[in-house]
Amino acid sequence: MHKKFRCLVCGYVYEGENPPAECPQCHAKSDKFVEVKDDVLNWACEHRLGDGKVDDPEIMQGLHDHFNGECTEVGMYLAMSRQAEREGYPEIA
Repeated sequence: MHKKFRCLVCGYVYEGENPPAECPQCHAKSDKFVEVKDDVLNWACEHRLGDGKVDDPEIMQGLHDHFNGECTEVGMYLAMSRQAEREGYPEIA
């Protein structure tokens, strides 16, 4: 069974019993290769609920205020669109 080795410099994956003497892509030496274990999945990013907790109450209040502002803007835009249509500007509405 062949082992897999990954170059730490460029990410090239080599299959064989031993790492190559030199990376064929970036020409890094064999000490820059690490063995890849296939039994464990290593994700580049992991999403978990609750990771975005904000400790600073001032920042949290600012986020709430901004969200509420964005939510009320929708109603304002709809009202302006209806008013423009009533005034005879359908291309704006």
